[in-house]
Amino acid sequence: MSAPRTVLIVMPSLSSGGAERHGVWIASAVDPARWTPHVLAFGDGPLRAELDAAGIAVEVVALPGGRAKLPAAAAAVRATVGRVRPALVTGHQILVEVAVRLALRGRPLPYLAWKHTYGHIGHRGLRERLFERATGGAVTRYGAVCHTQVRYLTDELHLPADRISVVPNAVPVPTGPAPLPGGPPTVLMAAAMRADKDHALVLDAWPAVLARHPGARLLLAGDGPCRAALQARASGLPGVEFLGVRSDVDALLRRSHLLVLASYAVECFPYAVLEAMAAGRGVVSTDVGGLPELVDDGVTGRLVPPHDPRALAAALADGLDEPAPWGAAGFERVRRVFPLDAWAERVADLLDEVAGPLPVPAPTDLRSSSS
Repeated sequence: MSAPRTVLIVMPSLSSGGAERHGVWIASAVDPARWTPHVLAFGDGPLRAELDAAGIAVEVVALPGGRAKLPAAAAAVRATVGRVRPALVTGHQILVEVAVRLALRGRPLPYLAWKHTYGHIGHRGLRERLFERATGGAVTRYGAVCHTQVRYLTDELHLPADRISVVPNAVPVPTGPAPLPGGPPTVLMAAAMRADKDHALVLDAWPAVLARHPGARLLLAGDGPCRAALQARASGLPGVEFLGVRSDVDALLRRSHLLVLASYAVECFPYAVLEAMAAGRGVVSTDVGGLPELVDDGVTGRLVPPHDPRALAAALADGLDEPAPWGAAGFERVRRVFPLDAWAERVADLLDEVAGPLPVPAPTDLRSSSS
């Protein structure tokens, strides 16, 4: 059997974001008999402990601020490639993509660039489109995390369809769904507090939910630039709790009956929804991005139009009426369609394909060995 090849996984940080989680699972879930991971990150974070516990080689390089940031990141990638000599480099996020593409100039090394977005807010879409036009030749393959995303990658970023491979996100699935909690009906929203996540829509819908479920609780886990404005908006609304950044989302799901996601843009294939389904929780979500690939409307949860508080409130109230059927159906769907072990096998196959065939060993000279 051939020795495993090395994949260099470049990450912007080891924080608890979804794309960072994706990189950690490439490192920890892909068959080590096929690929040996080496992680290079430009910031530390809670995911470091998980990589250390798995015995995965990790380097964290702190970057300077200002204009020196990108050259320093590229130099770190270049130095790591020289030392580790990977068969393949993979990564995500604009800082990483710029650094890797600069570092690989003049090096014929395969590069798999993962895309985790379905659109951008403001000028960033144009920026990424121009960036791909200028540097996309350095990318061997683009990784998409859901099928719907391909339309965005081809139509908006103008990436070549023949260089896009789709491996939908996945999560570990327990042996069975977590039992529903006792106590008041509880809805969890775990999302960064940015405008596009539209926490305001959930707060606007909440009074109508309370009208059908007095005493219901809304748990808001996360932080971000909109938090102060959201707390002011929620003033006087019963049952709303701002929890801040949390690393125990699994525990929060066990305390909840439903997950809600209200994004009006950018959402692609969020881990929060997969994790809720794996916990046996129904999901109420806006009908955007890749979410229709995840949520089976009326079976595992409900899809509603963005910017529609009345529809959102009705869906949440319906789900709290009888949360068990949605949760059970969601668990079965994630178990069948999105298990992590099947995902890891597909990722390993993709790494093999992008890296190309293993080098053929030189033939042994039998005459020399017998002399």
